[in-house]
Amino acid sequence: MFLFHRKLKRRYHPDLEQIKSNWIALSEAQIEKQYKIEKIYGGNFFNMRLLSLGFIPGEQIMVVNRYGNGPITVNVKGNKIALGRGAAAKIMISEVGKNA
Repeated sequence: MFLFHRKLKRRYHPDLEQIKSNWIALSEAQIEKQYKIEKIYGGNFFNMRLLSLGFIPGEQIMVVNRYGNGPITVNVKGNKIALGRGAAAKIMISEVGKNA
């Protein structure tokens, strides 16, 4: 009799210890400030979608609008893109000009 062991996929949830102290989620960013994308926490489809929209780690972005609890409008490479709060919470950013 054979026993089949299958590796179970675990969804990655970032530990607070793994996130650097100067990183914040895009959903917490302030309007009209320059930020740099540090890391994107999500699945393959989510990451590929954001990469195709220009959300590349190391790229500079700026938050244009925040609509209460609604979407966040971000300027990436000269394009304005609206993201929901859930998607924005998975994108870790740091303020440009601050030392690590």
